[in-house]
Amino acid sequence: MNILFFGLTSIALYGLGTSYQALVYFRKLPPKPFFALLIGLIAAAAHSTMTYGLVSANGGLDLSFFNASSLFASLIVAILLIISVQRPTQSLFLIAYPIAIASIVCALLFDANQEQLTYTNSGILSHIILSVLAYSVFTLSAGQATLLYLQNKQLKTNYTSLLIRNLPPLQTMESLLFEMIWTGLILLTLGIISGAIFIDNLFAQHLAHKTILSLIAWGIFAALLTGRKLKGWRGITASKWTLWGCLFLMLSYFGSKLVIEIIL
Repeated sequence: MNILFFGLTSIALYGLGTSYQALVYFRKLPPKPFFALLIGLIAAAAHSTMTYGLVSANGGLDLSFFNASSLFASLIVAILLIISVQRPTQSLFLIAYPIAIASIVCALLFDANQEQLTYTNSGILSHIILSVLAYSVFTLSAGQATLLYLQNKQLKTNYTSLLIRNLPPLQTMESLLFEMIWTGLILLTLGIISGAIFIDNLFAQHLAHKTILSLIAWGIFAALLTGRKLKGWRGITASKWTLWGCLFLMLSYFGSKLVIEIIL
């Protein structure tokens, strides 16, 4: 497999997609949903193919820091493309595509300490898949929460700003955010349960910090949904809780990998 070819192809297409979305955002071009979707799908396919070549290893998966980053980025783009078919999430491409480009460049240029993870049964594999999907959905939630936070701020100071004119109504933005959080929380819950069942000791020394931080993130998201139901939390409050939850979740996986594989 020519990993470099697929990597460069996806970078070029993500760059084209970013430029197109920026021109639409600044009202220089009319939106063409099919064209934007086609670019994104081809870019995501090339990115996923490259990532598969990097991650697949003999008898397991190589989930070193940069490989894992590329995997998460490819899933984030794929999920966002699916959502965008029916929901107004086009603004998130201006965040997702540059992140995907950065992940590809780093995966192609830099080597971290290899972390080959072997799985002996479908239970371990299901835990990995559920966890990766949950992290990807919550990363999108973080982007959506950031846009919602900025939208709330702008509505108080400048009703006619470019951001306000490009984003959907506030109620639609909030509804989409909580749909993402519900989906992510279900996936994270299933991931934690599968880990408890199929991993011998989730609180072993090399897993304790990941488990504790993941449980803290789970508690934050559960508290946010409870506050939404009982007290009507929304807007800036919902955005802040979402960003805090996503921070703990990212630290649970990438924080330790960054320290162990890159810094040390």
